[in-house]
Amino acid sequence: MLFVDQHNMQVTCGTLGLSTATVKLIDADGREHVACSVGTGPVDSAYKAVDLIIKESVSLLEYSMNAVTEGIDAIAMTRVLIRAEKSHLSTHALTGELVHRTFSGTGAGMDIVVSSVKAYVSALNKMLGFKEQYPTKASSIERTPASS
Repeated sequence: MLFVDQHNMQVTCGTLGLSTATVKLIDADGREHVACSVGTGPVDSAYKAVDLIIKESVSLLEYSMNAVTEGIDAIAMTRVLIRAEKSHLSTHALTGELVHRTFSGTGAGMDIVVSSVKAYVSALNKMLGFKEQYPTKASSIERTPASS
């Protein structure tokens, strides 16, 4: 299920309580999906809410954010790298090693949580699209790198 780049969210955070997020995503068929979650910060709670919607176990491997404009109203650019827990194995083009497939996403916005969620949804859409195109075949045989 792929999601359009249209989402709504409400995040509450601060020093007096847990960060909470309510996220609404709209899938490619126009259906709305809403989830709420608690986290250690606003981005963590928003990502956990998104995870509840997609119902996939995902590892966040990298997260980075940079300001791309100056000033108090700077635009934040976020980049994430994710991997599905049950990830596809791909052969590295140069070494021939089997590696877990990863997916990157970027997002931008004046609000860092919005920028972060845009990046995460972008990466998730790539992952979900790849899974739809190349479904995992269940196999009890563990794959190992080919010997030289």
